[in-house]
Amino acid sequence: MKLSDEFENLIEKQLESFGCSSGIEHLVIYLATAKEGSKAGFELFSQWPVTNKFLLPIDDDPELKVSSPNRRWYPLQDQDILIGVLRVETSLKKSEWPSLLDSRLKALSTSLAKIFAIEISRQKNVEEIRFLRNQVDVIIHQLRNPLAALRTYAKLLIKRLGSDKASIEIVESMMSEQNQINSYISSFEEVNKALKVPFGIENERLLLLPNLDSGKNTSIKELLIPILDRGKANAKLQNRLWMQPSIWPEWANYRISNKYGVIAEIVANLLENAFKYSEENADIGMLIGELGLCIFDNGTKIPEEESEEIFKKGFRGIASKEKEGTGVGLYLARKLARQINGDLMLIRNLNEIKISKELQIEKINFKNIFFLRMPIKLLQK
Repeated sequence: MKLSDEFENLIEKQLESFGCSSGIEHLVIYLATAKEGSKAGFELFSQWPVTNKFLLPIDDDPELKVSSPNRRWYPLQDQDILIGVLRVETSLKKSEWPSLLDSRLKALSTSLAKIFAIEISRQKNVEEIRFLRNQVDVIIHQLRNPLAALRTYAKLLIKRLGSDKASIEIVESMMSEQNQINSYISSFEEVNKALKVPFGIENERLLLLPNLDSGKNTSIKELLIPILDRGKANAKLQNRLWMQPSIWPEWANYRISNKYGVIAEIVANLLENAFKYSEENADIGMLIGELGLCIFDNGTKIPEEESEEIFKKGFRGIASKEKEGTGVGLYLARKLARQINGDLMLIRNLNEIKISKELQIEKINFKNIFFLRMPIKLLQK
């Protein structure tokens, strides 16, 4: 666990103030470690005097394998938990070791153990809050997609209803309720932002999985068609040119396991971004090929210097500064892609991937192309 810089500075000051005692040459604090897949040990945390000399963990330091009359060890123990040890090197001979110094070092080790225990507990609480905050960010982002879809279909329904005013009023009431839910979500988002905890936890899991029937094997094509239909409807409402494949590669028809349901979430996030951040007249669509699929738009080109930054959590690019958002979509999409042994990247041209020849792609001015590389060999298993 990484303890705060402020806490590390505090410990350094504690050692420095004690290091002035007569006869003490070196004070070292080692913390107990128990990393997964390795044996427990003790690693350096702090020392006095502060030097550039690198100290090995206790088990790996050859100097410590030989006992010395000038060295003593004091446990940093809180109740039944051994947090670490304090190593004391002196110029004193064993017969010259004053009992008062020994008592002071014991008191120091007891105090250090207590403040370490408090700090470790505090850090665990911070990490738990951070984890929960990140989970809320993910939930908020995932809730917006289906709500946006409901609004799109409601608008299309109003167009089809024509002069049926009674039915239109019902649909408009539904849209009003949808707006109210969006307001609640935005309020929840503001409350979550108020928690002053920095991003840092990298183990978000998808809390709202796409709806996959566990009793029925589906395919990538069957998974994506409803999302593409939603995109087509949205494009129609906004008078955009929309493109989607009519010929699908063989891998898109493989029967897949439930874990690949996240592909729907990835594509939905990419399309949401394309509609949200591209200009109103920008073309949008999906291309598919032998290696994976692409979501494209011909809106404002994402700057070269942002091509990797946009996948960092919380990052808002130039095009998104004036629009509402959490900076979660692309971060989450890439994370999910890599969880299934695929990848997501922003590419500048289609030369590196094989796209279906049925599409007259030479007529489209691609500005932003997000390529989702599929784990095709794994999809067959």
